Amino acid sequence: MPVKTVRAATYHYRWLQHTDPKQPTVVCLHGFTGSAQTFMFENPQFNYLAIDLIGHGKTAVYLHPYRYQLTSLVADLASFVSLLEISSFYVLGYSMGARVALAWAIEQPQGIKGLILEGGTAGIADEQQRNSRKKADRKLSLRLMREPLIDFVDDWEKLPLFASQQALPLEQKSRVRNERLAQNKLGLALSLYYMGTGAQKNYWPDLASIECPLLYLVGQKDEKFQKIGKQMTDVKEIFCCQVLADCGHCCHIEQPRLFETTVTTWINEMEREWTPSK
Repeated sequence: MPVKTVRAATYHYRWLQHTDPKQPTVVCLHGFTGSAQTFMFENPQFNYLAIDLIGHGKTAVYLHPYRYQLTSLVADLASFVSLLEISSFYVLGYSMGARVALAWAIEQPQGIKGLILEGGTAGIADEQQRNSRKKADRKLSLRLMREPLIDFVDDWEKLPLFASQQALPLEQKSRVRNERLAQNKLGLALSLYYMGTGAQKNYWPDLASIECPLLYLVGQKDEKFQKIGKQMTDVKEIFCCQVLADCGHCCHIEQPRLFETTVTTWINEMEREWTPSK
């Protein structure tokens, strides 16, 4: 995988196919315990650029903790695409990556033509609930540092959020599990501690400030995030939510062809019809 250094942090990335300057670029951001390897498109029409986020995959881990905060991370990502001379692009994020994508569009919106959020959230609006989640995330991060990574992954895979993944073929389940087991414990712990849902700023009041179109994708079996997706996309007319059949939280793995078709159709529609306001 090629690398780019941003403010002394080395970011690994990969293009999913040969780039075509005539086609839009889509920056792909993985979820917690994932990496750029999670994104696999069968017939990619666009320039898909997948990045290992800080603390994950082969990207830098041993940095000052403040570098893991969302505001710092999205500043890195904005610099990253600038180094690659990508002036306009879509951002596709899954779960943690969706939260990063949303923060990017709010904190560093330059060049973003559209957002595709797969099972993300704008944060926790209630301060007491947010503080409770922050404590839970920090407790989990400390546990992660004390225990073998395999024990953490075993428990993580048992969360109700991922129950639908048990129906995946063994080869796919093994690939997802191996990706999780390849992570650095410190990177995961710092990610939970500094950019978990509890640590995330409440972005609900900022949703209306987003000027680009937004597509929220959520699995039919993921009832929690269906509600969140509807709440988020009710904010503006240029936001929309689509529920994908026969999948749970991780649509791009559980229903990859449907996911790819939906993303492709939406981006083609945006390229034809949507013009940013002046």
